[in-house]
Amino acid sequence: MKIEDFTMPYYDEVLSLWKRVGLSIGFSDKKAEVQKMLERNPGLFLIGKINDRVIAVVEGGYDGRRGYVHHLAVDPEFQKKGYGSKIMLDLTQRFRQYNVYKIHLFIEKDRKKVVSFYKKLGWEKRKDLIMMSLIP
Repeated sequence: MKIEDFTMPYYDEVLSLWKRVGLSIGFSDKKAEVQKMLERNPGLFLIGKINDRVIAVVEGGYDGRRGYVHHLAVDPEFQKKGYGSKIMLDLTQRFRQYNVYKIHLFIEKDRKKVVSFYKKLGWEKRKDLIMMSLIP
């Protein structure tokens, strides 16, 4: 798998991949919002390709201190072959270039296999936080 920076011409292909793996798609995943994320986080939104086909994607964000991982997805046909781990390792290395030493991500509660995937990569489930959201 070749990892490269996401560019907007891949938007429809990436959106389709997110939907195929069952990610919750919301307002922040519309084209204009993805463009904003891309512009504010250069080099942190990655795609993995095999033969010009996008088979993996991960969206990284950076707030100036901490990194955030959004919407990691690997095409079901290519899962359990190390591609998710590979693209996450690449993103983690890129975060280090930004001097990011703490990275966060959010997982929907019913996605138990996703929790297991991240635990295998060394991530720890936090018990000291409660996530809250506001949609103004």
